[in-house]
Amino acid sequence: MSLPLQRPVLLALLGGLAGALIALLTLAPAFWLSKAIGFLSHQQVLLQHPEGTLWRGSAQLALSAGPNSQLALGLPSRLHWQVKPWALSFSAASNELEPNEYGVFTLALELQAPCCLEHPLLITIKPEGLGLLVTPQRGQIKLPAHWLEGLGAPWNTLQPKGLLTLENHNFQVLLQKNLVSPRGTLELKIDQLSSRLSTVKPLGSYSVILNSQSSPQIELSSQANSRLRLSGKGQWGQGRLHFEGLAETAPSDEDTLSNLLNVLGQRSGHQAQLRID
Repeated sequence: MSLPLQRPVLLALLGGLAGALIALLTLAPAFWLSKAIGFLSHQQVLLQHPEGTLWRGSAQLALSAGPNSQLALGLPSRLHWQVKPWALSFSAASNELEPNEYGVFTLALELQAPCCLEHPLLITIKPEGLGLLVTPQRGQIKLPAHWLEGLGAPWNTLQPKGLLTLENHNFQVLLQKNLVSPRGTLELKIDQLSSRLSTVKPLGSYSVILNSQSSPQIELSSQANSRLRLSGKGQWGQGRLHFEGLAETAPSDEDTLSNLLNVLGQRSGHQAQLRID
């Protein structure tokens, strides 16, 4: 074959490979995302029954106790997602974000879940240094407390009931190598909490605040009228949570809440030590 004929063949081959690569990226199945989420979470967060593509699809978001667990508990409705380059994102939710903060390499991830999101949630993902900066817009995510039972012990023993509300206060996460570095403040409100282990319903309402300054600090507190009072402080570092706190009741409630106190931690009268290490 003469040289003049080789160049068109080579260009056609490169064009075909480029087209195949683009098709592979644009039509990448949602199943790939499901596998990636499961791997990164050690099979504790699952995208079950995925449909669609990596860029536009849906799945059942579920919690599991890990690789050897035979059970997983999903949310009441499917999670729908759509990923676009920021420049092509026309989400109404994006009005709350400053377009000038984001460049051409920024992705916009839009999430919808009828059970838990009143409005679509927009999350931006952009390069920062050698990592990725993930920034959710301000808003609320409402989740049923019994969803935590999917994680296994001790949640499947406690069988909590109530409403979890996650509020973002300028919260961001920097993903860099094997490190997860939170920034800003994230608040989890636990309203009207109750448990299978107690006849007292509700036990109370609580707040867990993650405040990321020099090092992420976690604080647990109770509303004044809570029958079960929870308090404590902790620190997130090197991918692990170190937390110490106290669960206590009024002396008159000690017998009523005895079973619950026994499960929560080391018992001493109407108190139990809370510890995560």
